[in-house]
Amino acid sequence: MTSSEAAPAGGPIGRRMRRLEDARLVTGGGRYAGDVRLPGLAHLAVLRSPLPHARIRSLELDVARSLPGVLAAWGAADLPEVAAGMPDQVPGIEARPRAVLAAGEVRYAGEAIAVVVAETAYAAADAVEAVAVDLEPLPAVAGVLEAAGDGAPLVHADVAGNLAGTIVRLKGDPAAAFGPGAVVERGRFSMARIAAAAMEPRTGTAEWRDGVLTLWASTAGHYRIRDAVASVLALDPAQVRVLAADVGGSFGSKVVAYPEDVLVAAAARRLGRPVRYTLSRSDDLASTNQAHGVVLDLELAAQADGRLRGLRGTVSFPVGAYAAGGVPERPLQHLLGAYRLPAVRLELRAYFTNTAPTAAVRGGGRPVGNYGIERIVERLARRLDLDPLELRRRNLVQPEEMPYDTGMDFGSSRIVYDSGDFPRLLESAAAALGYEELRQRQEAGAPFGVGLTVFTESTGLGGAEAARARVEPTGRAVFFAASAPGGQGHETTLAQVGAERLGWPVEQVEVVAGDSWAVPGRAPTGGSRTAVEAGNAVGLAAAAARRALRDRAAAMLEADPADIEVSPDGGWVRGSPARRIAIAELVGEDGLQADEVFEAGASTFASGAVGVVVTVDPETLAPAVVRCVFAHDSGREINPMVVEGQVHGGYAHGLGYALFEEAAYDADSNPVASSFLDYAIVTAAEVSVEPEVIALPTATSHNPQGFKGVGESGAVPIPGAVAAAVEDALRRLGRGGAVDAVPITPCRLFDLR
Repeated sequence: MTSSEAAPAGGPIGRRMRRLEDARLVTGGGRYAGDVRLPGLAHLAVLRSPLPHARIRSLELDVARSLPGVLAAWGAADLPEVAAGMPDQVPGIEARPRAVLAAGEVRYAGEAIAVVVAETAYAAADAVEAVAVDLEPLPAVAGVLEAAGDGAPLVHADVAGNLAGTIVRLKGDPAAAFGPGAVVERGRFSMARIAAAAMEPRTGTAEWRDGVLTLWASTAGHYRIRDAVASVLALDPAQVRVLAADVGGSFGSKVVAYPEDVLVAAAARRLGRPVRYTLSRSDDLASTNQAHGVVLDLELAAQADGRLRGLRGTVSFPVGAYAAGGVPERPLQHLLGAYRLPAVRLELRAYFTNTAPTAAVRGGGRPVGNYGIERIVERLARRLDLDPLELRRRNLVQPEEMPYDTGMDFGSSRIVYDSGDFPRLLESAAAALGYEELRQRQEAGAPFGVGLTVFTESTGLGGAEAARARVEPTGRAVFFAASAPGGQGHETTLAQVGAERLGWPVEQVEVVAGDSWAVPGRAPTGGSRTAVEAGNAVGLAAAAARRALRDRAAAMLEADPADIEVSPDGGWVRGSPARRIAIAELVGEDGLQADEVFEAGASTFASGAVGVVVTVDPETLAPAVVRCVFAHDSGREINPMVVEGQVHGGYAHGLGYALFEEAAYDADSNPVASSFLDYAIVTAAEVSVEPEVIALPTATSHNPQGFKGVGESGAVPIPGAVAAAVEDALRRLGRGGAVDAVPITPCRLFDLR
């Protein structure tokens, strides 16, 4: 954009303003998938396997079909149109076709075996109970990875023969890095399986009319649902429209299509009437994609003065029954952290297990990698008798090295930290926390613990993103975005970007998102990508619309476009406001439209540093965070209030990972966390200590607007910081043992030696 094309300075970007959508959402005006009311709506319920692995001997549906209000009951044999299965494909993982309805074999407790459609949700649920299925139990592969003694290789006692894929990333000469003169620290760390536990369980309403399938879904992946439904049901993607106006949370779990999305679409087409499915909380916890469950075996080599020489290790990753989504390579990428590492060898081994499929949940593997590197750095500091803050100071990538080529690849792309000042982030967090004073108080006998972490976070997926700007004859501007909203504030932040680039007041701007027919697209809402990719796409479309308006006004007024001003009222010659064209005349009765595509090319990297203070009750060993300082760099901030909200939300997730959340399975792969009585999410009490947020943005050259993402930043560093602080607090209480597993529960702490 040239200076003559630029929108007026001092616009909405960077303005601290309340979210435009909140008044509607908090007063009950939301438009969720479960709010869709269509004439003749029927309801679909799913019979799920109670066993983690079994052979289906028989399935009897006649009794269910005979019950009052039942419209249909189907097993896999009754729905040949879904026999192709889900089109899942995850890079680096063996392709295992995922059945829409299990035929012959079930692979996890919660897998769909049959469906019933009835006039009411109650009738459908009752009819599911009347379905008779005979299951022959088969040996189950648990999600538990059993470890041998300290220093021994990880023993996968229950996953032999279930290797799903191996990914290796190599840099430099690891053998030399771990050779003579190296101080080597080893550690084994684990992160429990977690669920997204979104406020709104998965739901969807489908209608088949005039050859078009419309699906209102609680999803962050409306394009992926479109493609999956079209693929399985042999439809042209143009025949499928997926709408996700408001979504009560996704956190990564809703970025993919699920069998229920295909089933409700197939039922609507077969029956010729709209059909809805809505999962119960227990069904949602059992069948919605989970994350983590990872074990990391790491070795870190350093000089005697603490300068890092190399990192090597293995990440053991149970993908569940199917590789349904996510990017298993992400932990490897984020094991690099914010440090100079001359040599690296990292291997990811993925295993199929008889548990719910895994995918991305807030962080998408980033917290796993950061937890691993920060835990092993902390151990190395103790080994070398260095303060953990000082060890980090000696090894951080410096700002003058930016952009910093890590020398490692992620998929087909090189990992390059585009910008950032990691030392400033660390020192700012430590200073705000009062680190030196806290250490002095500890020396005087204070029993609390202190933990620090630094982190990087890849933001954006690096693809192409489309957007559309339309100026109406009324002067109102509408921006159409591909990214679906799930609580992040799309209607506010994208309006701020569009308003600034168009030169319009934000009050006269509207954002439409979550409609697969609005603009071309494929990417879901995830990976902290909305600001980076949708924001830049909207900015390009708005700038294109502004140029078109000025060109039209210039032609009508016989003036140079550089001398033209435009606003919602129309266009005029600068300095001669009397020479004016009304906006309705300027855009015509159909309005003016501009379409643009932003080619991201590569992710941009956010970064930050966190300091926490933790107390551990000396009798119950219950840990509690009493202070948290969060210094972060998310690039040019669109709305500082929204950024802080994202940090707070991510912090709540990270605290859950660190202290509370575990989607546990027993040794036979049966899920034992079927409700919020068993799956502990953080509540207002646990997050009463809010993070103190320090914004230290640096410019990025990876996109024209200078944006970085922030949606996952809060979750990435918290597990490592809390683990370090708890371990530190235990030492102050005279208790030994290494904190090497999260969540950090009192029971686990009592078991430490």
